[in-house]
Amino acid sequence: MNATVLLISFNEALSEDTLSITDINQLVTHINSHTGANLKNPNATQSIEWDTADPENPILKIYIGYNPDTWHTGFSYQVKFVSGSVKDKNGNITYETPFNGPF
Repeated sequence: MNATVLLISFNEALSEDTLSITDINQLVTHINSHTGANLKNPNATQSIEWDTADPENPILKIYIGYNPDTWHTGFSYQVKFVSGSVKDKNGNITYETPFNGPF
């Protein structure tokens, strides 16, 4: 099993409720590749950390173990969030990232 870090930057301040989530399972439901494979694996060591050095643009760090047979450099990835878990300071909810890549 290999490991990497996905970085997701937000272009607005997030709610304190969102930033207090430290369990990946309370925040992320899927990490999809453009092929449709879900790379979030409950059997792998995966975790999250928030970088709030710039509170107006927080960064979510997803530490993820992955199978090199399903993870490919140059592919695009999308993260889907647990419904209602990612909110900005005004209560607006984000459900998923756009497909970003290539990674």
